[in-house]
Parts: sequence; C-alpha cells; structure tokens
Amino acid sequence: MNRTIVYLIVGVMAFGIPAACSSTGNSSTNASSGSSSTGSSGTGGEGGVLFPSSSSASSSSGSGSSSSGSVIDAGLEEFCAGKGAIPIPGTTDCTGDIGKKVFLFAMCSCTDLTSQNTVDTDSMDAAKPGQALAGGSVGVNGNYTSSAPNDIQGALIVGGALDTMNSHNVLQNMTIAGTSHVGAPATAKSDAYLGAEVTGPPNFLTVSGKMYTPITSNVNQVNELGGFSIGPVTVPEPCDCKDPVDIAGIVAAFKGSNDNLTNMILTDALTTMPNYAKDITLPCGRYYFDGIVVNNPATLRLQGRTVIAVDGNINMSGPLTIELAEGAELDLFVTGTVFLNNAATIGSMTSPKSTRIYIAGNDVTMTGKLDLSANFYLPNAVFNITNDLEMWGALFAKKISSSGKVKVHYDEGILKIPGCQGGDEPCTDCGDCVNPMPACGADGTCGPCTKDQDCCPPLICDALGECSPPPPK
Repeated sequence: MNRTIVYLIVGVMAFGIPAACSSTGNSSTNASSGSSSTGSSGTGGEGGVLFPSSSSASSSSGSGSSSSGSVIDAGLEEFCAGKGAIPIPGTTDCTGDIGKKVFLFAMCSCTDLTSQNTVDTDSMDAAKPGQALAGGSVGVNGNYTSSAPNDIQGALIVGGALDTMNSHNVLQNMTIAGTSHVGAPATAKSDAYLGAEVTGPPNFLTVSGKMYTPITSNVNQVNELGGFSIGPVTVPEPCDCKDPVDIAGIVAAFKGSNDNLTNMILTDALTTMPNYAKDITLPCGRYYFDGIVVNNPATLRLQGRTVIAVDGNINMSGPLTIELAEGAELDLFVTGTVFLNNAATIGSMTSPKSTRIYIAGNDVTMTGKLDLSANFYLPNAVFNITNDLEMWGALFAKKISSSGKVKVHYDEGILKIPGCQGGDEPCTDCGDCVNPMPACGADGTCGPCTKDQDCCPPLICDALGECSPPPPK
C-alpha cells in the first residue's frame, strides 16, 4: 500500500477530513502524499478562517479596499460561496486586480512574436452566450513576423516592425510603430495607424477604415477605403512589462499564511515519492507547496476557490490534470521553472477566466498534448509552441515563438473578476487602475473613464465608465 492511501485512511478514521468551507456542505476527501516528518505545513487559519476581517473596515462592502488602504475580507463563508475578492496576505492587493491588469490581450509579448504557422484569435464571454465578440487582440512590444496566414479577431498593436509573408487580417484597429512589410494581401478592417513606411507590392494592404500615418508615400502604397490623414502617430507599448508582478513576494505571503494545516495537506505532498501517481482533492483555501515533481500522472481536483503558491519548480514526466469543479477558481503562483513533458489538462473551457497562472521562472517548456483553459503570465520566459495549440484564455510572455498552429479564445470575463480596488487608489497611468475604476485621473487617483484614451490598449471606454474590448464591427 503506498503512502498516499495510508494518509487517506488515517485522516478519515482518526480525525475526519475537515472541509475548509463547511458552509458549502462540501465533504470531499483530501488525499495528501508525503512524509509527515518533512516540510512544515504552514500556518492555517484558526478554525479554518482564511483571512481575518479588518476591524477598521466596513464589512458591508464585501471585499475591496477600505479608506485606510487595509484589505476588507469577505469572510470564510462568502469566500467559499465564490463572492468577493481573494486578498494576498499582508498586503492591500487581491489576486483579481492582478489578473485584470495583465490579461488585456489574447496574446501579448514583451519582445517579439514569431510565427511559422497560422495564428487565429477570437474572444468569448460566458456571460454573453452566443454573442459575436471582438476582443481577441494581439500585442507585441517588439517585432511581429509571420510566414503563415493570421486572422486576428481583435486589435493588433506592434511596438516594432511588422513583416507578413502570407494573408493577414485584423478586425479592429491595426497599429504599427515601425516599418510594415506586407508580402501578401492583408486587410485592416477598421482604422490603421502606421508610424513608418509600408513596403511590399502596392495595395497589398487594404484599410477598410481610415489610415493615419506621417509618411506621405504610404498613400500610394496602401489601399485606404476610408481616406487618410498625414500626421504624427503615437504607438503605446501594448504589454506592461516594466512593472512585473512580484510573484516571489506573493508566494512568500502565502507561505506564511495558508490552509495546509487546516486541511491536512503537507507542503511536500507533490514532491515526496515522485514515482507514485498523485490524486489530491483540495477544498477551497490557500495552499503552499515546495514544488511539484511527479514522474507519473498527477491530478489536482479543486472543489472551490483556491490559491496555490509553489516555491520551487514544476517538473512533470507524467500527465498533469488540474480539474476545477463548477464555480471553482484557481490562482497559481510559481517562483521557479516549469517543465511539462507529457500531456497537460488545465482549467475549464466554459470559464477560462477562473484559472490564472503566474510563473516567474525563465524556462517554461510544454512538449506534450495541451488542453489549456487558463490565463498564463510568463514575464521572464520564451513560450515556444512546437505542436498545434488551441487554448481558451490568454498568453502573456517575454517572447512568443510558434511552429505549430495557434488558436487562442480570449475570455473577456477576465476584466470583470472581483478585486480589491474600488477607486481613489493613487496612480501614475492606466496600468495602476482596473475596472470598475480603470482610468488614472489628472489628480493622480483611479476613477471611471470618460474617453477611450483613458483606457490601456486595446480597451475602450464604455457607457458605464469601464474599459472593455471594442464591440464587433
């Protein structure tokens, strides 16, 4: 009998397995594998309490920031019922605010994006079933090079040069700071902002809207159906890579405040005895692990809202499955590198917004069949796509390179997930603010937007004063 089964039997017979969120009636069993003599289990909340309520804050607001800047906790019962934000211990921040700041594009590269195969993006939102949406935008701080057909059902913003050698279609505005080499017929179905010369055969680029450019020769080079305007073009840097998420700091916070002890989950449960398969059920709560190293199949079954902080590497030789029950959420923070050398199934296709993954390491390798329904933040890693990939969610990376076909279905619902920020936070630009108060005002505080320029690209200001993807054309 392996040790995983032994711990399961002892837990049920001697203690019972406490559910972190007893108010939900969840009686799932937790299975923890590893030696009880190794690895501290961290500090659990008293009686399963995840986040102590702030006595100085008004509880009537649910979750958010108090006027003093202290985090207001939704309380354990509300937390497990899926209400309110998920605070980061010892800070005034919540995980939802991070997700709303970094996942604005279907694909975002801090440097270059190079594609040797097709790239297709579109968007969805579970709150708008059946509606045609147009939020599948692509942002590239460096150069964008593509040798195969691209179909972007959103905006395209490139801080460097564009080089296309096959058909290239962009539904929303196309904005290019550097030279645009168009080697095959391409269409910008809205407006085009072209900061430098357009090269290639004349009229290969058709702009259905209006062309804005400082280069007069582009008038004869581009087939602009909506006219043109000659003047300076300012191209914002689409991906916020200068102010990265402090993943190590967040992991350290959850190392000091977690629910491993309450739910009898050892911190080395996913590194001890790596040659044994792992199947662990986690009730809602915050968990800290010293790594994930498994040479056989590993399955994590998340029963509610979950934070997993990994202070180390993820190295999987066997298949990895992270399964979310209906209504569950996951914020996964990893300080090290990630190697998935087998198949990986992560998240729920019906709710990609519910899974947010932040990896600090400079090497992220996924070589097996991927079934990804999650939002990935990899600010220090090159994401190499060698096999065909269809994913639901978003991809933010230091660099994106693909030789396989890529299709990304962006979940616009990520912009509406609960957070702590509610307005009046100090700011220097739109990157410091999130919905429902997404604009950095002249007084240096966050508030509602009043014009499109108040929003971080590619978003625009809607009638509610929030920043949203542009509507379909």
